[in-house]
Amino acid sequence: MMRIITLLIVLLIAAIDGKPLEFTDDEPACGYDACPTVDHDKISVHIVAHSHDDVGWLYTVDEYYYNKVQFIISSVVSALQDHPERRYIQVETAFFYMWWKLQSDLVKSQVKQLINEGRLEVINGAWSMNDEAATHYQSVIDQYTLGLKFLQDNLGKCARPKVSWQVDPFGHSREQASLLSQFGMDAVFLGRIDIRDRSRRIADGAMEMLWTGSANLGSDSNIFTSVLHNLYGSPSGYCFDIICSDEQINVDPSSPGYNWPSRVSNFAQAINDIVSYYPTRHLLVPMGGDFEYKAAYNYFINIDRLIEGFKVFNQTIDDKEVNIMYSTPSCYTKAVYDYMESQSGTLEVKTDDFFPYAEYEYQFWTGYFTSRPSSKRLERFAHNLLQVSQQITTLGRKNSDINLPLSQAMGIMQHHDAITGTEKAAVEKDYHRLVIQGMNLALSNVSNTLSEILGMENDLNLQSCLLTNVSICNESDKDEFTVLIYNPLARKASHYIQIPVNDGTWKLTGPSGEIIANQLTDPIRDFSYISEFTSQKYLPKVLIFRAEDLPPLGYKVYQFQRVNSESSPRREEEVDIDQIGFSDRYINFDSDTSLLKSITLNGVTMNVSQEIRFYSSSFGSGAYVFEPQADCAFGKVTSTVSVNDGDLIREVKQIWNDIVKLTQIVRVYKEEDFIEFDWVIGPIDMSDSYGKEIIARYTTELDSNDEFYTDSNGREMIRRRRNFQPTYNYTDDQPQAGNYFPVNTKIVIKDTEREFAVLTDRSEGGSSLKSGQVELMLSRALMYDGDNKGVAENLNEYEYDQPLVTRGSHFVTFGNSLEGNDGRTMAAVERDIAQRKLLQPWVFFTSEDIPLKEVSYLQKELPQNVHLLTLQSWDSSENTLLLRFEHILEKGEDPVLSQEVTIDVSELFSTLHIVSMKEYLLAANTPLEESTKLKWSQITESESESSPLSFKNRLSRDETDLKITLAPMQIRTFIAVVQD
Repeated sequence: MMRIITLLIVLLIAAIDGKPLEFTDDEPACGYDACPTVDHDKISVHIVAHSHDDVGWLYTVDEYYYNKVQFIISSVVSALQDHPERRYIQVETAFFYMWWKLQSDLVKSQVKQLINEGRLEVINGAWSMNDEAATHYQSVIDQYTLGLKFLQDNLGKCARPKVSWQVDPFGHSREQASLLSQFGMDAVFLGRIDIRDRSRRIADGAMEMLWTGSANLGSDSNIFTSVLHNLYGSPSGYCFDIICSDEQINVDPSSPGYNWPSRVSNFAQAINDIVSYYPTRHLLVPMGGDFEYKAAYNYFINIDRLIEGFKVFNQTIDDKEVNIMYSTPSCYTKAVYDYMESQSGTLEVKTDDFFPYAEYEYQFWTGYFTSRPSSKRLERFAHNLLQVSQQITTLGRKNSDINLPLSQAMGIMQHHDAITGTEKAAVEKDYHRLVIQGMNLALSNVSNTLSEILGMENDLNLQSCLLTNVSICNESDKDEFTVLIYNPLARKASHYIQIPVNDGTWKLTGPSGEIIANQLTDPIRDFSYISEFTSQKYLPKVLIFRAEDLPPLGYKVYQFQRVNSESSPRREEEVDIDQIGFSDRYINFDSDTSLLKSITLNGVTMNVSQEIRFYSSSFGSGAYVFEPQADCAFGKVTSTVSVNDGDLIREVKQIWNDIVKLTQIVRVYKEEDFIEFDWVIGPIDMSDSYGKEIIARYTTELDSNDEFYTDSNGREMIRRRRNFQPTYNYTDDQPQAGNYFPVNTKIVIKDTEREFAVLTDRSEGGSSLKSGQVELMLSRALMYDGDNKGVAENLNEYEYDQPLVTRGSHFVTFGNSLEGNDGRTMAAVERDIAQRKLLQPWVFFTSEDIPLKEVSYLQKELPQNVHLLTLQSWDSSENTLLLRFEHILEKGEDPVLSQEVTIDVSELFSTLHIVSMKEYLLAANTPLEESTKLKWSQITESESESSPLSFKNRLSRDETDLKITLAPMQIRTFIAVVQD
């Protein structure tokens, strides 16, 4: 009998190591049609071969690609062609793009065949696997659109991803789930969730669930969610890459190293250990890891032998036969769906998010919410320019590829080791290099396009000053200059503009020659040392004026003239401060402490104090982890200075010269519904050998108890409770870090009648650790790489040959919740401020005469509750544009503005004659009528057929009907045809 078995094994070796038979299917199928056959009565193990390829982390994007990833993809493609049952998933489109453009037509044809047969499956499809804590939803949508368009254009419909693979981000947002569902994804796979949440789910067999990503969008936001049992790596002992030292599978029974039976049985035991974690008889087992499959044959041959071994050695679990196969996350999703529907089963439903993430009970990954704050600000700044450039080049009917360099750089910046600040310092510099290169090209595109639109013979030579925040601008270092200010919002906007200038008296005229009031003030701090590194002059004054009613999707032109060069009287002096501001909005300070005492704004006076404090870092803090040792207050404010008391703004400068050097201007604008806290931090002193994590803490009179609210990627608000998690038992091993959440645009506290909000200019970590209190982390500098997560560098940034100095702003607003300003609720006021700060007017400088001094490229502005999210060239050969319209309020936020709203696109643009609009899913790669999302029977459709959320209603619209209705929080996406 033994001789028969041995003969059988030898024959099997020949079969699995030789070239197998080709497919006999006449028409290869992709998607779910290409999935392996499963038997629901068996335990089905879905082997998913993958490589986790970070788009930058310890090495730059180029270093990873040229040293690793190009060989991984080539090796995988070759290995897949040798065996029709092998499958592999490709995740990072940025790397695939780099590889694809260097391939021959023959290789491209081979890859298309693999895609069409479902053997090489694109998962996620975004430019990078984005972070979910520090990203803004518009940047996430943009980078998915970028990646999915490339895949569609080059690989066709079979490359449309059906699932998302978010296995490495350090916590997961509800908005990400909502966006993925709106992209048409059926599932999302996660790797990292809190250890307590994981333990509870393992005990309850609830590692899979249906996640409701939106409280407003109904079934359009639901997505099947599966948490991997072992992050994303191969089972212990089964890494078969050349970089691994795990034992290879020896299938030769005559060899002394023959181990086939034991390797198979041990693998079966690993499966048996996790089968109870999941609600069905299907299990997904990743086979891969960081930059693995460089020699793909090693992996695939061993997996081949595992699969055959289960047939030879007849493994069972709970008396059920085990069927192990090559598969993909999408095929696994379909198998789970079919099983649950056949059994009328139900999954747990999740309505919150997965923040914060703790790998161990005491180790919360909440430091990266703030790490590298200047990098986080640069991303928002570049995002602002990207939207400006896309709009103007689209209005000029430029090719859709014209903005690719900046789009691609921004796609990379969304990566979970880029925007997070968890990369090495050299990699951060390379990320910034890519972004700045893209910005410079975008600025050139805008100048060329606008010159053509205006019919000018000479290029306007529009310039931007990217260092105005440190009072450096060559373009305004003149006695006369012209400024063009473009408003990227589709409604009028007024904005206080700050431009560095030389001292003197300045005359400012508007588009019609009218005199515009202006004010000079001093820079917040002396940044003259930076001019030595930039070869640009540091300017000693900042000119402030109000650009009133900037036209929607349009511009105004302003002329600047220095009428004399005499220094203006110096108004900076130490003073006793009582009340600073205007009659209807002002701030009061405590004369003893020189700290803020109260604010009057929006018809309400509220006791509000602000402190700058720091947490002394323990040895456990790192780029990822926030693990404070103690909460220490700064000393008394060193000096309080009245900087300016003019007609446009009233401001107070405060200086702390304690352990952390900090300067802050508290600024009251005559016509704004917020108070600005404009701060500069650094260098941070660590001479005591302790890191510092700097916070701003606002204390109010509100009785907010243990509740507060934070935004999810800049969109919907999520209610938080201190020391509580809705899906598992919270333990306060870290009372500060464990209550920190990502704040992308705002954090809010409320009592029964009023609310208080702090809006940010970048993503920060924040919390409410006491009733009536809000705190936000501004910056971090650490002595050690204490969290030991692989970076091997302490987070202590340097710029211009000195420790980092970073500048930022908070915008504080408050009022009666149901009656804020101009008849709007405070929620509506906050939404408006957040939008105006995200997409600020862009200031261009020129020495050319501009014939049209004021222009709008809209015939009429959009309603207050509608945002033109995207205006982008799509396919120049077909005269098509990508349009997205967004309802910016949630249900119930405002009695008027939270209602459905209808717009007529035929009357919107002044230079674009749109004749038809075809509706697509959110990422614009799938027409609405081609959506084939899985429908889970346990979730009933909540929207009526007449609702704009209803697919049936949306499909019934004729493409020539240019009237669109939006429900609260809804985004609708169209490819529009433009008539010349």
